[in-house]
Amino acid sequence: MTPPPVFKPGAGVRVFEIAAIVLALALSSAAGAINSGAAAVIATLAFLVGGLPHGAFDIHLAARQAGVSRGRLIGFAAIYVALFAIMLAGWRYAPTITLPIFLITAILHFSADWPETDEPIFRAALGFAPLCAIGIGHLDQVEAIFAAMSTPALALWATRTFILVAPVTLLIAGVALAVIAQRGAWQRPAVFAALLASLVVLPALIGFALFFCVFHTPRHLTEIRCQLAHWPTARLIVVGAGMTGLALLLGGLALPPILAGGLMTAATGFQVLAALAMPHQCMEWILRSLGRSA
Repeated sequence: MTPPPVFKPGAGVRVFEIAAIVLALALSSAAGAINSGAAAVIATLAFLVGGLPHGAFDIHLAARQAGVSRGRLIGFAAIYVALFAIMLAGWRYAPTITLPIFLITAILHFSADWPETDEPIFRAALGFAPLCAIGIGHLDQVEAIFAAMSTPALALWATRTFILVAPVTLLIAGVALAVIAQRGAWQRPAVFAALLASLVVLPALIGFALFFCVFHTPRHLTEIRCQLAHWPTARLIVVGAGMTGLALLLGGLALPPILAGGLMTAATGFQVLAALAMPHQCMEWILRSLGRSA
C-alpha cells in the first residue's frame, strides 16, 4: 500500500509561520497594554489575511483539472459565487441555521489537513480538536463571539456542546497524533499538539489566528504552489492578494458590522471566513456535479 503523503513546507512557508508566531506572541504580551478591541481587530485581520489566500486560487485550480471545459468552468464559478452569496445572506437572515453549518464545515475542512491517516474517526477528532481546545480555554469569549454571530441561546448551546464532547474528542485526537507520529511523521503532530495548547492558553482570537496561519494555511499554500508551479511568484502574489481583497470587500459590503471594531469585527470576520469556506469546501463536489450533468 502506498504510504500517505507527508506535508513538507518550503522556506517561504517557514517564513510565513515564523511571522505568525512572532505576531501572536507580540499581541499576547501587549494585550494588557493595548485596547482589547484593537487586539481583536488585529487578530481578526491576521486570520483573514493569513487564511483567505488559500482559497483565492480555487477557480484557477479548477481550470487545471483535466476535462474542465469553458462551459463547466463558467458553471463552477457561478455556483461558487452563489454559495458564497447564500452564506452571506444566511448570516443576515438565518444565523441560527448558518452557525451550525459553519461549525460542521470547519470540522470537515480542518479534518482534511490530515492526509497521513485515512481513519474517519481520527480525522474527525483532529478536525474538531481545535474548536474543543479553544472552547475549553475560553468558554466565555467563544460564547460571546457565537452570540454576536447568531443568538445568545444558540451560542450557549454550542459552547456547552464543545465542553461536553471535548474530553473524548481530545483523547481520540491524542491517539491519532501518537499513531501518526509512530509512523515516522512526528513533526506535524508535535506542532499540532503545541498549537492545541496555545488555543487553551493564549487569548481566543490570537490563538485561533496562530493555529490558522501556522498549521492550516501553509499546507494549502504549499499544495497550491506545487499545482501552479508554472506561475511566477509575482503572479501568485497578485492573484492571491487581489482575490483576498475582493472577498473582504464583498464581505464588508454584505456584512457592515465588520467595520464596527472589537468583538463585532471578530464575529463578522468569522462570518466572512465561513461564507468563503463553504464553496471552498464544496469545490470537488461542484466539479463532479457539473461533470455528471455534462
